[in-house]
Amino acid sequence: MDPYTTAPSQSRWRRGVFAAGLVIPFTATQIWALLVLLRLAPLDGLVGQAFVLVLLGSVVAIWAGWRWTYKLGRDRDLRPEGREEPAPKTRIPT
Repeated sequence: MDPYTTAPSQSRWRRGVFAAGLVIPFTATQIWALLVLLRLAPLDGLVGQAFVLVLLGSVVAIWAGWRWTYKLGRDRDLRPEGREEPAPKTRIPT
C-alpha cells in the first residue's frame, strides 16, 4: 500500500452514492417484477418466450445500471497498473 496516495475526491464519492441510490431501487424493482411474473404467469407457449425476452432485457438493464454506477464512482485520476505515462509532446518553436 502506498502511504502517499491522495484521499478520494469528495465529488467522486457523491457521484457514486448518487448512482447507487438510483440503481439499487431499480435493481430491486426489476427482481420483484420478474418474481411476480414467474409466480403468476404460466410459462408455456408465447408467454414463456416473452418471459425469456423480459428476463434478458432485465439482466441487460441491471448490468448497464451497475456499470454506470461503477464508472461514476471510480477515480479517473489514477492510472491502471502497468500503464506508462504517455511521452510528452515536444513543442515546435514558432
